[in-house]
Amino acid sequence: MKTKLTLIVLLLVCFNGMANKSNYSFWTQKWMDQESSYEADSGDYYTALSNHSWNYKNRKILHDAAQEYLIQLEQQNAFYIDPELEDYLYQLINQIHPKDFPAQQKINLNIKVIKSAIPETFSFANGTIITSTGMLSLLQSEDELMAILAREIAHLTLDHNVKTYTATQTKKTISAIIGASVYVASTANRLDKGDSYWEADYLGSFMGASSELLSYGILSALGVGYNRSRIYEADEIAQEWMMKNNRNVHALAQVIRRLQFFEAQSRGTINELSENRFFLKNRFENILNKKKYHLKPTGIKMTILDKDYDTYISDCLKTNAKLLVANEYYTEALPLLNRSIQSHWTEGETYLLKAVALRHTNYSEEDNQNILTILDKAENNAVADLPWVWSERALIHLRLNEKKKALDALIRYEEYFAQEQSENMFWARRMIAKLNKVTN
Repeated sequence: MKTKLTLIVLLLVCFNGMANKSNYSFWTQKWMDQESSYEADSGDYYTALSNHSWNYKNRKILHDAAQEYLIQLEQQNAFYIDPELEDYLYQLINQIHPKDFPAQQKINLNIKVIKSAIPETFSFANGTIITSTGMLSLLQSEDELMAILAREIAHLTLDHNVKTYTATQTKKTISAIIGASVYVASTANRLDKGDSYWEADYLGSFMGASSELLSYGILSALGVGYNRSRIYEADEIAQEWMMKNNRNVHALAQVIRRLQFFEAQSRGTINELSENRFFLKNRFENILNKKKYHLKPTGIKMTILDKDYDTYISDCLKTNAKLLVANEYYTEALPLLNRSIQSHWTEGETYLLKAVALRHTNYSEEDNQNILTILDKAENNAVADLPWVWSERALIHLRLNEKKKALDALIRYEEYFAQEQSENMFWARRMIAKLNKVTN
């Protein structure tokens, strides 16, 4: 009888433990699964929280360093500001992780977008997720974005930043960041194109300087230098979340494949991805070959575009294309501009950028006539003044030997800048004088 009662009690305890386990949220369960205290305490979540070593001192150092990093990004005008896109990203984050983190983790989820053509997404111990215009433009659907965000939330849930903390590195972090910001400022000055179109609102040089602020050394000191096993762990948890929530099960594998293609195309250039941070070589296979996911390679489709997703990021696509055009990556910019134009929303500047990119890559008479048509669309869809449409028109008319039309376009361009004593005005006047001599 005693034996039976003991067995019943044990079964009830086990059943109760299983029931408690099943009642935890996805992310709470993932945190508990990786804590040895969870097993020792028979699944008691609150005991696990109280017994866990939270490393508050290290956490504060990482939080302070991350804050300094964000300040430097802001001072370098590195953030891409778009309230609609920001709200969209917050909605997605709330869908992925709708509940608060444990108070001990000191994490408040927020997200910021930086202007960089390099596809980047990483997160800091305080809950700040950073993604780039390059990453948002590389992705082609909301599900791919959800997979990337779920991966970063996995890193945060499992405290990978704090576990990656290296005291020697982090003590030097703030001075390294400040040093990098000086480099960025000096690079911006060297690449400054005056008051031309590319510097009018802008940005233009952060793509070149970002190799410093996005360097493995600095990000590693901020806790982002995960080893391969932690990257795989976050990938696998993101994959499980996608499957559990009926999202596209191939989305994460598609993202990794896109990153592999980007890295192959960018090898040896300023856009080359850091192997220390991305570990791309085996990540795709790590997800695809896990038997428990039942993934079929035929499900990896690289050409499907989500027009609704592209509508949310239409201006982001334009901004990233503008970075590429400003740095003379014209061929790479064109697919992004086409995506922006084919979405449910685009405006005149996107057409202007496409005309500029085409002028540098296409030269036949038919191409030139097509560029003029695109410039018409730029003018008709402009939401702000775009005087550079006229300078582009002038250059194309000169190609077509239509000097009178080129002169008319240059006169309109010069009139716009007449009060500014700018380089744009002086260039237009020189061209007008030259054409007047030729045509008279």
